[in-house]
Amino acid sequence: MFLKKIIPHVAFLAILFYAEATSAQSLIIDSLTRVANSASPHDRPVATAELARATVEKNADEALKIGGRAISLAKATGDAGVKAYCYAAYGHLLMQKGQEKRCAVYIDSAMRCAAKSTNKELTAYAWLRKGWLELVRGNDEKAISGLLKANAMVENINDKRTYSYRALINHYISSIYAYGSDTLKQHRYALACMAMAKGSPYADDTQLGYMSLAHSFFSSFEHNMGRRELLDSSMRYYRKAMAFYQKNKERIFIQSNASLIALNISNAYFKYYPLSLKDSAQHYVNIALEIGRRSKNGKEIIANCYGILSEYALREKNYAKAEQLLLTGIGEVESAAPGVDITRSRLMLGLANVAEQKGDKQKALEYYKQYVTYYGKVFDAQKLGIVQQLEEEYHAAQRDNEIARLKERADYNKRLNWLYVVIGSVSILVLGLLLSSYHYKLKASQQQKQIADQENKEIRLTAELQQAEAQRLTLEKQEAELQASLLEEGRATAEAQQALLQDRTEWLEKELLAGTLKIEEKNAILEILKEKTRGGDAEHAARQIGRIINQNLRADKNLDEQQGLSHIHPAFFASLQERADNSLTRLDLKYCAYILMGLDNKEIATRLGVEPKSIRMARYRLKQKLKLGKDDNLDQAIMSFEKTA
Repeated sequence: MFLKKIIPHVAFLAILFYAEATSAQSLIIDSLTRVANSASPHDRPVATAELARATVEKNADEALKIGGRAISLAKATGDAGVKAYCYAAYGHLLMQKGQEKRCAVYIDSAMRCAAKSTNKELTAYAWLRKGWLELVRGNDEKAISGLLKANAMVENINDKRTYSYRALINHYISSIYAYGSDTLKQHRYALACMAMAKGSPYADDTQLGYMSLAHSFFSSFEHNMGRRELLDSSMRYYRKAMAFYQKNKERIFIQSNASLIALNISNAYFKYYPLSLKDSAQHYVNIALEIGRRSKNGKEIIANCYGILSEYALREKNYAKAEQLLLTGIGEVESAAPGVDITRSRLMLGLANVAEQKGDKQKALEYYKQYVTYYGKVFDAQKLGIVQQLEEEYHAAQRDNEIARLKERADYNKRLNWLYVVIGSVSILVLGLLLSSYHYKLKASQQQKQIADQENKEIRLTAELQQAEAQRLTLEKQEAELQASLLEEGRATAEAQQALLQDRTEWLEKELLAGTLKIEEKNAILEILKEKTRGGDAEHAARQIGRIINQNLRADKNLDEQQGLSHIHPAFFASLQERADNSLTRLDLKYCAYILMGLDNKEIATRLGVEPKSIRMARYRLKQKLKLGKDDNLDQAIMSFEKTA
């Protein structure tokens, strides 16, 4: 169980980063130092960058200093291809130090320089490192695109360095298809890697070719376990790779590849061979441990070795030994960088499984808690890496947009400069033509000016005449409007007088009618008096006559008072009627007039010849008609109407 989770992730990881082997490194570093010192000024930056790449496993800080010196030398040459190579190499060094953001920046710089270079070999290396960076990030499509572009640039160049590039390119692509489970393409690129390695003078490339083929057969077998011959072919190439390493270990720089090969062989023995071949697996585990312990970055290999040994112990039901082996593995990776937390978490998960199989639930829980702790660190690191990668992609997109914008602006400025040149030339030509024609047109322009002045004078006179005519027409129009206004006012005055006469006539007719009625009423009263005097009872008749005369006098007096009040306060009665919605009778108006005169209920009753109680009832009805409240004062309300009238 432990191996199923670890081995697929480790299979090609060691190829992406170099490991240390002191003797081989010393030979290669010494050789590259001599080459760099004796190289021409143009070739020295590339040789220095290769020296830095070879030094990184022995002394990473020194390698970065050498890489920085290579960039300075490249800038001095001014060659875009050389700068692209040195930037890409320096980005690769930064990745070994875990500085992915800075690595991406330098590889982007390499790509910009590569776009300006015609040296396909150096440009191909920049694209190789671009594809490698995307492979490390997990962007398989971008990685394949970059790697194939690098391969296309050097496929027609027969050079030792290009064969090495192409071997590495095909190995990377093969590893991508291994992860993608496309075993046919994986095998095809593994064969291409082996073919390129045969043309390369570097022993590492040959070992890489054997390893790629072995792993392609192994992947094919795991997808079709019925074909046992695929496993046999895989083991044959793994053994060839180990034999080649044993024979050429002094020439091989990437020693960790050998430990990975040994680990893959022992893993194959464990998974697909009987327990009786445990000694063979143990043999290759020991080789992997021996090489891994000599390597700075061999902690992952060591952990996997102890994982295989613990799995064998579990098969034998020796739980104590399995637990001890895993604890030993954890102890060996304890001092490793935080980057191997994934290895620690898997070892802890293996310990939890061992304790569970042994029946020790408490210890299994403790180991599982430690597994969760380590895996949490791994998850946080992966999350941070994703955030940083997204940030880098965003900044890279911004840089690309800025570069495109600057290019567009440069093109625009270039076109604009040409436009300015054309405009300037045309302007000079036009100015010359104008100056040449100025002498001939001067006299004509003076004559035209005189003619124009005369015409302007005539135009001004015409305009003045038109203005005077317009003023005359305006005055005539105003006079006509004034006359029309006077006629309108006269007509309105006549209409008002006619209306006044009409009102006066109507009033006189009403007065005449009232007088006639009064005379008729008097005549009727006289007839009544005549009849009364004819009776026998003189005293009774006298009282009746006196009462009739008093009533008639009161009626005349009331009529005079009402007419006097109506003439004196017409607006007052109009306001009352408006408030009462024209519901007031003549008697109601008389009550209001007496109240306005300041008479109390008794005085009003005496004048009208009624009981005071009737006056109180009349006041109550008036309050209702005038829409007054219960607490409102009728006298004050009527006084207020008189003030507003």
